[in-house]
Amino acid sequence: MNNKKHYAAAIVAFVGWGFFSIPLRALQHYPAGEILYFRILFSALIMLVIVFAFKKADWRNDWSALKALSKPERNNVILLTLAGGALLSVNWLLFIYTVNNINIRTASFAYLICPVLTAILAYFLLGEQLALFQWIAVGICALSCVLIGFQSAPELGYSLFTALSYALYLVSQRKTQGFDRMISLGIQVIFSLMILTVFFGQLVDEVPVAGKFYGIIIMIAGLFTVLPLFLNLYALNKINSGTIGILMYLNPLFNFSVAFLVFHETLNLAQLIGYTAIVIALIVFNYKNFGKMRAAMKA
Repeated sequence: MNNKKHYAAAIVAFVGWGFFSIPLRALQHYPAGEILYFRILFSALIMLVIVFAFKKADWRNDWSALKALSKPERNNVILLTLAGGALLSVNWLLFIYTVNNINIRTASFAYLICPVLTAILAYFLLGEQLALFQWIAVGICALSCVLIGFQSAPELGYSLFTALSYALYLVSQRKTQGFDRMISLGIQVIFSLMILTVFFGQLVDEVPVAGKFYGIIIMIAGLFTVLPLFLNLYALNKINSGTIGILMYLNPLFNFSVAFLVFHETLNLAQLIGYTAIVIALIVFNYKNFGKMRAAMKA
């Protein structure tokens, strides 16, 4: 079966996310919480339109599937879905703050280590197994983090917490299989909006009035939130999660390119060694998946 369209969708999604820091930096003078709130608000509105205009049948199917579950299973699905919304809120807030208040390479580093961290969490929380070569890669990754941490512990902390929040999100959602992903995401974004609205006074000092702010926010909601999420979900229909995990690295690689080429960030020698070690660790960790991906793309 030819899956070129699905590979193209995944590549466009992750490459698009790789340029997300550019519109974010255009809003650098606004608080991270303010950017997050209005990003979620407009994303929720867009997803509501999509779900109710194009997903009515899927919504009914999901509702029937949910009611068919036993009460403990149903409560577990609801809890994990809502927890996913909370984790997305934390992850997006950390990412926005890191890009605009720390630096872009720190935000990029978070998504370099995220797949490895996800695998470690899956090992301890879900009982998924790791091969010996993957544990070796985890060790290299840990040494790299130590090296980078010696250069700047706060930067490493922001990277780890950003990566951890998204890794926990990914692991939690593996327990909610069998439901339409776009509908689940829509519920999570709306739940996220509800949480943020409770803390509106702490997140938003003053409601922005500049048209430029809302223009960029709407672009972020449409082009850097809903569209790549939709493309990623479309790709997952035909591409396995291991391959998606490899393609995910396009995001931080393009983010690093933007950091160095557009915003002229720099690395010292120790940081360069640390980042190089991470790349080596990721190649070791995923080398079997590279072969599978090449075979799948030829099919």
